[in-house]
Amino acid sequence: MVKVIEELPPHKRKRFNKNKKKSWRKKTDISEVESRLEEKRREERYGGPVEEREDTELMFLDVGDDSASKTGQNDKPVIMEYTVDKVPAESGTKTGKNVMLKPSKKGKAVKILTAHQFINGLPGSKIPVKPRIKEGTLTVAMKKKAKLQAKDPKVGKKARKVLKDFASHRKRIQSKKKRENKNNISNDLWNDGTDAVTLECKKRGVEDSFIQGIAEYYSTQMKLRPVKVPKNRYIPPSSLDTVQAPAAGQSYNPTYEDHQQLLGRAINQEKRKKKGEIWVKRQLTDYFPSKDKAPTEETYLSEMSEGLPRAGEDEDEEEEENMKDGDEAVTVTSRPKTEKKTKKQRKKEKKEKVAQVKKLEKKKERIRSNAVYRIKTLKKDIEDAENLTKIRIASRLARKRDLMSKPRRLGKLRYRPEDIAVQLGDELPDSLRRATPAVNLMEDRFKNYQRRNLIETRVSVKNTKRLKKVVKRGHREALDEIEKITPENC
Repeated sequence: MVKVIEELPPHKRKRFNKNKKKSWRKKTDISEVESRLEEKRREERYGGPVEEREDTELMFLDVGDDSASKTGQNDKPVIMEYTVDKVPAESGTKTGKNVMLKPSKKGKAVKILTAHQFINGLPGSKIPVKPRIKEGTLTVAMKKKAKLQAKDPKVGKKARKVLKDFASHRKRIQSKKKRENKNNISNDLWNDGTDAVTLECKKRGVEDSFIQGIAEYYSTQMKLRPVKVPKNRYIPPSSLDTVQAPAAGQSYNPTYEDHQQLLGRAINQEKRKKKGEIWVKRQLTDYFPSKDKAPTEETYLSEMSEGLPRAGEDEDEEEEENMKDGDEAVTVTSRPKTEKKTKKQRKKEKKEKVAQVKKLEKKKERIRSNAVYRIKTLKKDIEDAENLTKIRIASRLARKRDLMSKPRRLGKLRYRPEDIAVQLGDELPDSLRRATPAVNLMEDRFKNYQRRNLIETRVSVKNTKRLKKVVKRGHREALDEIEKITPENC
């Protein structure tokens, strides 16, 4: 038998998360709040809340039809009428000629448009913006002031004097500024205690601890703070001369001693260069043997196992000894056996620890109390430490001065001095007309910038990528045809 369900089960309320702002916006019912706000806006449109409005704004006294007749207003709709200037002769003239009628001076009733009735506001509503006072109108404050001046004429004199003093003070400040600009007078605003902000703060009785912060804040907000120049702005990076004088041996007509001295320097420089090349060759090329002399895996194992006993021989010897002696195998464990301490032993250890701690504290206290007698020694130690600091500072400054005359390592490459330009005895010119420059001027200036720490050491990068040349297919076919051509075919 089929059971007929007449009533549907109650709809189960859908559950949702309430810890997300998205669900607050979607699932929350705000119809009641919106209706309340709409009611509030409607009341504002009609002159504000009813509780705040006066009775005269809400109710009026109805005295009958006489009031409407007196004011000239009726409930009947206004009919817009018009007349023409020219009318025919039959309209009441005796002459029978057209007569020009003058326009009526009486104002015509104009119907108010209902479409824009909210522009001027509803009757009884408050003015949202205070209207500007027109010229010639007196406010309540102006009327009060006029009454006070009428009672006591000194009040007006005082007000006029204040305005006059203010105008003269302003004029005096402007003239002072003009004089300062004309004479190029500039006060040091950052001198402690002389700037206008500090003086004003002191005048108002601000605490000294806050004055500096107020002055800094004012200067940063008004953009009066000058740019802070770093300490090393005007310190050159090197103490070397911009243009160094050449050596005496580089002259076109040097003396024998100067020329030999320069030649010796060039020889020593070349020796150091050769020595460096040999060292690189020994450390890189000669350090690694050739392929036929390189060690193999077998030679490496035999070399590393030299002097060690072999595994097979040792095991056989140990088995033979065990068989002869007939001793039983004994297992040895790494963990030693520990016996459990008694309560008496633990108490004794605890007392010993406490006594040891007290003994150390007494010793520290004794050392601290005896430090009074070590004042002379401590003073001497402090003086020695101060002297050592002074010596270190002096050595550090001397090292800085020494580094100023040397090229620094600004990049990943080390500075390498250029080769000494020297001419041999047979290459020296016999006159100034035949003298030729020994170095390139561009390279010399470039090295000079590196020596004076103006630019980092650089090396010209060469393009090591090899370009592959390929002949196009169409060109290749044309070249093959050209190669096949012989004088006979021509």
